[in-house]
Amino acid sequence: MKYLLTIVLLTLNLNLFADQIKNKPQVIVMTDGEVDDHSSMIRFLLYTCDLDVKAIIETNSKWQREGHSKEDWWENMLDAYEKVHPNLLVHNKDYPSADVLRSISFIGDEDPDHLDTPRSSYRPGMQQYRDPSGWADTPGSDKIVAVLLEDSDEPVYIQAWGGANTLSRALHKLKQEHPGKYEQAVKRVTTHNIDYQDGAGTYIEQFHPEVTKIVNWGFVGTWNYKSQTDTYDLVAREVKAGHGVLGALYPQDYISEGDSPAFLYCLPNGLRSYEHPTYGGWGGRYEPLDSDSLVFLASHDRGSMRQSHALWIRDANADFMARLDWCVAPEYNRANHAPVIKANNDFNLTVNSGENFELSVEGTKDPDGDIVDFYWWIYQEAGSYKGSFDVQYQEGYTFKARAPKVEKQETIHIIVEASDFPAIGPGLKAYQRFVLTVNP
Repeated sequence: MKYLLTIVLLTLNLNLFADQIKNKPQVIVMTDGEVDDHSSMIRFLLYTCDLDVKAIIETNSKWQREGHSKEDWWENMLDAYEKVHPNLLVHNKDYPSADVLRSISFIGDEDPDHLDTPRSSYRPGMQQYRDPSGWADTPGSDKIVAVLLEDSDEPVYIQAWGGANTLSRALHKLKQEHPGKYEQAVKRVTTHNIDYQDGAGTYIEQFHPEVTKIVNWGFVGTWNYKSQTDTYDLVAREVKAGHGVLGALYPQDYISEGDSPAFLYCLPNGLRSYEHPTYGGWGGRYEPLDSDSLVFLASHDRGSMRQSHALWIRDANADFMARLDWCVAPEYNRANHAPVIKANNDFNLTVNSGENFELSVEGTKDPDGDIVDFYWWIYQEAGSYKGSFDVQYQEGYTFKARAPKVEKQETIHIIVEASDFPAIGPGLKAYQRFVLTVNP
């Protein structure tokens, strides 16, 4: 009975998330300014055209106890972004100006007294937490409150690249000073924690349980220090040299971006990963904690917590390299761009057991006129149905199959990848995920 209840709740949550997504994902980034945050931020800036960035907040963490806002690393990065911005607009008109990003940059909690020792470790389900009720507000925490009080039902993805103390203070203030709006506001929040780097995560679990909480440990061994050690030549050639002043600021000699999965999770690249933590995508895949259906931990797909991150690293890095090309390409035809998939079906389909169905992406085009190849596959870990079924055709634009016979409602996630073969720049992919619900 408990297992059945979990499935029902998870299905309701999936539907709630999917119904809420209407526009570009709204994101707030909290960064403690560690060196790998600098690397992640360079990548993040190149994806600001795809996101509705509400705030960038400098904070601390147990590893960066006083933060780094007194330094000018973020200001220097924005200055470099400003210099390449005219070229970026050639490739995507939605890039915000540096002045817009400056206007939404804030200082959050950098008080080391709000932290435990570096050796302290917080894990989901722990009773220990840090109480923010006696702390002072900060410009960062006040901005979070203001965003959550906006008249909107859109999800807000609040990313803790370091600690989440600034968020915990904001949620406390929201609950105390705006009780009539608190419930609606807090349900909008998904936090993506690159580990729990202070006592805010367990505080939020206990005092703001309706927040959706992702705890990412899958970044270890995939995106963090000493993971992508095969990228030294790539960074030297495709990031630091010949790709403008922004790429030249990349502080490390290989790709080392332990915090990037937090925003890669939110990218609207067709994988729809931000619709629910169990879907999976560039920022990893997550499963609910047994004791709390709104706390999600990195999944152990195929026996490894790393697999759901590692699956996408090559694609994500190729896309990053292409956007670095945009920084120095003043004409559209001097860089590569991903194909644009045209889906001829609803993204969510319902069929009955044994029923034939067909998916089509005919009309997909490449903006550069490149040849496009298609690859269809079943993301089995993301769906509830784990068996096989009769796939009759999966070539080119078309996927045809007969739904399996099931005894209870099941879901199947079908992904098509469209890959280009460019004359210039790295090969890129676009994706479309179809979620098939099979009724008995």
